Amino acid sequence: MTTPTPLRDGTDSQVPRIGADRRRWRPELRRGIGTAALATAVLSIGSTLGGLHAPELSTKLTVIGFAVAFVVLGVIATRAIASQVAAAATRAGAGTAGAAKLLFQLVGYLVVTLGVLGLLTIPLQQLLIGGALTGVVLGIAAQQSLANLFAGLVLLATRPLIGRGRVRVHSGALGGPLDGHVVEMGLMYTILDMDGENLHIPNSALLGAAISTLPDTSTDDAPDGV
Repeated sequence: MTTPTPLRDGTDSQVPRIGADRRRWRPELRRGIGTAALATAVLSIGSTLGGLHAPELSTKLTVIGFAVAFVVLGVIATRAIASQVAAAATRAGAGTAGAAKLLFQLVGYLVVTLGVLGLLTIPLQQLLIGGALTGVVLGIAAQQSLANLFAGLVLLATRPLIGRGRVRVHSGALGGPLDGHVVEMGLMYTILDMDGENLHIPNSALLGAAISTLPDTSTDDAPDGV
């Protein structure tokens, strides 16, 4: 009759922890949604002012102020909600949580960018044509950063690290095989937990590496009889 006791106690001990986790992230999610609603209100009001084509200078300055406020609120809301999306996806694994966070951030930043262009009444076609030369210069200067960014998008699409558990990264450029768990996938780097030491691997280097799955030995190292 004493066999069910540990299971019952363990189950009961998990209930307060799960409830505490939910109480912790729900207010943060509400703050993120509230900030997003405020950003939407700023965008709606600012869009009625005529953008940069307004006849008065004071109106143009007001539009720019609304645009700055919208960007700040949009970025804060995107980061807050993305963190909560990642927290909700941790049950499916750290790699899945990181991918969900990255995907939500990309969508959020795209919405913010399009919202600012609409608020300032800047046509997207005009922006692309006018910024072609600037884009080439910036592309050359930030070649490595762009390589990491696009590599992160490819890793997100192909999902070689999602749901793998413990992985081994075979790459001579990174100094040999690297074993660990994927903690987070970011826009520029992927974080690999190597027995308590977090290693930030550039996405471009990770894209060119071979990745294999390893058995999880976290329970095999326990002493006999434990």
